[in-house]
Amino acid sequence: MKIELNLEGKNGVFVLLDENNKEVGELTFMLKEEQMLINHTGINPELRGQGLAEKLVLEAVDYARKNHLKIIPFCSYVSVYVGKHPEVQDVI
Repeated sequence: MKIELNLEGKNGVFVLLDENNKEVGELTFMLKEEQMLINHTGINPELRGQGLAEKLVLEAVDYARKNHLKIIPFCSYVSVYVGKHPEVQDVI
């Protein structure tokens, strides 16, 4: 699995691709000033429960750190994740 970033202006998506380059998940966001507004995380239903959404969230956290952004989670998965993982609080 690999993750690619597609960024168009202020809208972005981290796309999770399988070994055949087929999209199996995504995390979408919008950039506003120094904030990364995450509005959706989705994984192909038959691949859920394998930690793939977490990989997308960690990719977003890494991007936020490198670009000095604060994450504002509008996605319920991301909201729950950051509440359970104190190691990402520096970008919240």
